[in-house]
Amino acid sequence: MKLKIYPCPGHCNVSMMTKTVAQYFGIVDEENITILPHVSMNILQEVESAGDYEKYISLNGCPSTCASMAYEDMGYELYDEIVMTPDYDIKHNEKYANLEDIDEEIEHVQKALDKIIESYQ
Repeated sequence: MKLKIYPCPGHCNVSMMTKTVAQYFGIVDEENITILPHVSMNILQEVESAGDYEKYISLNGCPSTCASMAYEDMGYELYDEIVMTPDYDIKHNEKYANLEDIDEEIEHVQKALDKIIESYQ
């Protein structure tokens, strides 16, 4: 199964966290995980042609769920959703300037991805 992850599109602290964590997963498993830079107008055709082989995931930084809304704005509602900030107290951007010291965040997303993958097997 291939995963397509759309991280929070904002520019705040939590958005930087989601993009950093998404970047990590995209580097670690670039064969099976694609990080979407945007949700295209063609999302419904992309999903239809992919069938059950690909799953789309919104990686939201906060309960506003902007990444999820991007899918819904394009008419796609069958995505899986991960929300990060209920579990983290984000104070500043500096921590997310690179891929260092983000083990807790990565573990959070990995557990969520594992649940999503299990639900489709």
